[in-house]
Amino acid sequence: MEFYQELRKIQKKERNSTTLAKVDETFYQDIHKYLADLRETVGHDFFAPEYNLIKDIQRVATEICQRREHKITDAAVVNIHRSYHLFTGTPKFDLVDTTPLNLTPEEERFYFSLIDSLKDHRNNISISDFTEDIEEEKPKEKPLLEIEKPKVEKKKPNPKKDSKDSEKINDKNLEHLDKVSKAKVIKDEKLESIEQQIRKQEDEEFKAIYGSNDQLESRPLNKNAQNVTLLVFDNAGPIVGVDEKNYGPFYPQDLVVMPKINAMVFVKNRKGRILKI
Repeated sequence: MEFYQELRKIQKKERNSTTLAKVDETFYQDIHKYLADLRETVGHDFFAPEYNLIKDIQRVATEICQRREHKITDAAVVNIHRSYHLFTGTPKFDLVDTTPLNLTPEEERFYFSLIDSLKDHRNNISISDFTEDIEEEKPKEKPLLEIEKPKVEKKKPNPKKDSKDSEKINDKNLEHLDKVSKAKVIKDEKLESIEQQIRKQEDEEFKAIYGSNDQLESRPLNKNAQNVTLLVFDNAGPIVGVDEKNYGPFYPQDLVVMPKINAMVFVKNRKGRILKI
């Protein structure tokens, strides 16, 4: 838990500063080692308290890594802009040493690989590389008298055909305007959230299994509902299952054991899939 609290502090610093937060040189190795130890403790017990801790650490560590990657990439681009001068006659490269502070060894290799890639790119678009090719590939201009004018075939007008085509177009336009004038204006259109859509589909699933609308409000508590393991694809708010237990909120890559009827709603909305374990 102390390691998780330390990760949260680093996450806060990365969010609130444009520079890299100070981390140990073994930062990424420490994350992998801590997760491996937790997985060994949890095993296949999805209800162990450490299981939710694993998901939280994965989410926080991923955000830290992504924010650091953005900062390192921006620093490399700015450094190249300062160091490699384009379109000033002869291109000149004078590396200004603005290497970001607090890089791990892995991030340092990433930073200088970006510098090399950007330098190669600027070499490839250097004006000195294009001047010779432009002279060699420049086409010889033909004398003005030798240039042939394209022949344009003039079509003879057909008054009868043109008149019929014009009438057809006018009829279609009038028909379209008539449909538009008779169209009803949609007022007070209500957009439903995904949670509302899931709830509505749950009611439809229940009606299909247990009966009509009259029975919907008095549906029996199904404590013996068949449970399945659901892999969640997207964020979703909390729901109440057919067994009247609370589930959620849900986050991507969550594994949740819940009644099959509720899980099928996620599957049909493409927000999850059922796993066979």
